[in-house]
Amino acid sequence: MTTKYDNVIVFGPTGAVGSDVALEASKRGAKVWLAMRDPSKSISTITQEQESNGSFERIKADLSDPESVKQAVQKSGAKAAFFYMVHGLPDMKPSIQAINDGGAEYVVFLSSYTIHPDLKPREVKPDQVIAHFHAKVEIAVEEVGIASTMLRPGFFSTNVLDQNLDRSKEPWRATISESDAKWDCICQVDIGRVGGAVLVDRPSNDHKEIVYLTGPQHLSRAEMLAIVEAKSGHKIDINRLAGVEYRDYLVSVGLPKFLADFFVKDEASYAVTSYSQAHIKQATDNIKKYSGYEPTTFEEFVAKKFS
Repeated sequence: MTTKYDNVIVFGPTGAVGSDVALEASKRGAKVWLAMRDPSKSISTITQEQESNGSFERIKADLSDPESVKQAVQKSGAKAAFFYMVHGLPDMKPSIQAINDGGAEYVVFLSSYTIHPDLKPREVKPDQVIAHFHAKVEIAVEEVGIASTMLRPGFFSTNVLDQNLDRSKEPWRATISESDAKWDCICQVDIGRVGGAVLVDRPSNDHKEIVYLTGPQHLSRAEMLAIVEAKSGHKIDINRLAGVEYRDYLVSVGLPKFLADFFVKDEASYAVTSYSQAHIKQATDNIKKYSGYEPTTFEEFVAKKFS
């Protein structure tokens, strides 16, 4: 019989995934502690009315400050914690140790499907940038010794809007690479629902569980933008760039240079088509298996975004 947690803590509940993790955990009957650097910040998926009924409680904590993490977990009494990778923090092990020292016995970590199922985290090479960052955290969890579920989701539906689309003028303008690689377009609400589900209802009593998650559609960025154009009613002019030009564009919209270099050099190697069809089907089926919800299509995501 697997473990059910009725008191959980969610780090990063203002984020697109964390907010839905918190909401789903509450729907499943858990008291949810909202661990935030700024407890006055609004949370998109949770209303004041929902917070006032006692299902949620805010608590100050910062994953880059292990002592604040330990104190938050101790105060909450939570035995299960959701957390994410903090970009720019060279070592998350002290914070994971703090979650453990605070009294939690189980964590759910928002990892990445770029850690290929044929690779163990210690086999991921530093030049596999995104996979390497997340693998370091998974290794830290293992070294701390706390039980875990690793969520490994695919390509976020929001990426094409955040990285490639400029909506500041008419017509809208998109800048994409010359690659026609296909991506799975997983919706963040689906990741959050699964995260909240496995946070409350631990999937197994194994010390480490790995759950891959992918969206139900495989689309190139150009195909995604065609859907955005159709659903939003805005014409989109598309500009394709290659090599250094595309790298420089990504840097100009806020991506760190090392990530921009990765996207230009190795992005296609992590496209959904680089995984077996059997693996992708299972990863998509996992959305309903763990959350009970049907996977959200890219069309559904865009229609809601621009409704």
